[in-house]
Amino acid sequence: VAAHDADPRRMSDLPARAKRAGARIQAVASPKGVYDLVLCDVPCSGSGAWRRSPEGKWRLTPERLDELTKVQAGILDIATHLVTPGGVLAYATCSMLAAENAAQIEAFLARHPGWSLEQQRQFLPGDGGDGFFSAQLRRPD
Repeated sequence: VAAHDADPRRMSDLPARAKRAGARIQAVASPKGVYDLVLCDVPCSGSGAWRRSPEGKWRLTPERLDELTKVQAGILDIATHLVTPGGVLAYATCSMLAAENAAQIEAFLARHPGWSLEQQRQFLPGDGGDGFFSAQLRRPD
């Protein structure tokens, strides 16, 4: 598994987590080549975790949400070049907001003809867990 983050400090705990999971992880400064599966765990509003961090809801403004959705779209667009033909681009947020989730996927599909939505799912917060969203997109062959 190759891992990348624009801020390498965010991956400081990755070696220990990978070891616990029995996975081999290689941190890369700049992804090269193509992969069968690319996961974009994008920056988001964190609205799925507001039950744990309620102050987050007061920091989110319409302008900030607009900034976040632009960053998310940019990450998705860049990631298309890292997915092998027939491969999967997975998208994840810890958000409950449609603008960051289903609407983001709809906009992606409109920008990238030929790509298809394999599945998407909104997970609601409950039983002590956070809410989050995931979607899997298939690159055309």
